Amino acid sequence: MTKYLSRALPLSLAAAVALLAPLRVAAMDIEVGGFFGNLGLPWTGETAIGVDEYPANLWLYGGRLAFVEQLNTGLSFMAEYETDIVLRNIVRGIITYETGIVSISAGPMVGVFNSIDKTLKTGIDIGFRLELAGLAFFSATVESSMGAGFATAGDYSQDLTRLAAGWYVNNAICSLSMTTKQYTSILDSGDHMGSASTDYQFAVDVYKKGAPYRVLAELGYRAMTKTYADAKVDGLGAVVLGAQVSAQLSPVFSLVAGLDSGVYVFGLEELAGHGPAPTSFMFQGNLGIVIHLGAEKESAAGQ
Repeated sequence: MTKYLSRALPLSLAAAVALLAPLRVAAMDIEVGGFFGNLGLPWTGETAIGVDEYPANLWLYGGRLAFVEQLNTGLSFMAEYETDIVLRNIVRGIITYETGIVSISAGPMVGVFNSIDKTLKTGIDIGFRLELAGLAFFSATVESSMGAGFATAGDYSQDLTRLAAGWYVNNAICSLSMTTKQYTSILDSGDHMGSASTDYQFAVDVYKKGAPYRVLAELGYRAMTKTYADAKVDGLGAVVLGAQVSAQLSPVFSLVAGLDSGVYVFGLEELAGHGPAPTSFMFQGNLGIVIHLGAEKESAAGQ
């Protein structure tokens, strides 16, 4: 299983490229990025970690590839591959329709290459957003695998819920959010194993009209758990401070870079009293680019 998971990322990226290839000509934006860090519990392992001190070298990494197209006024489409430290590998195809102060989104989500025995796991993503322009907003997203439950070894489910509320101030957008994620799988033995996380976050998105950059600052608390077949649970709690900078390098390219730092990380459940060493740097860094193909076409047309 470890060797299989190490191949999951390139295989998933290949699948996403194949999915997006027919759409690339008409794409307005192509988004490509990746992340690396140790702020999370590892995917592999079917027994509790059982250490005196949680090791800081259990690395997690992944990527994201997305196509975003504005079809017409109020209607957009996104096709996306994403690696998540809890939900693992997911491909989504989401249509969003906006009318007045309300926007709704829906589309399929598919778990890909997360299990040798279950290459694809279908599900659905549904979202809702209510926004008073320049004043406040509220949004909710629910994502869940579909099916009649666990049937065979290798089967799994992916579930996500996100609630957010925000308000606008001078040159900034403030928001409060809660995000829960859960991944549950059935082992060859028939036992269940699962990973979960809950994030509570306050964020401030700072921008200046006409400036080629914007800064997103975040402060929150994250609880992460991994439940094993013998009902033992490893857990980590983290006070997380994060920052992300988006810079418009040219009409065609934008750069996005961010870092989430666990300023205080401690053990929960079986890891209570056995968290990372105070000197350990627990983090997740990300780097990505956005290619604005629409801007490229407009520039070429103007020459």
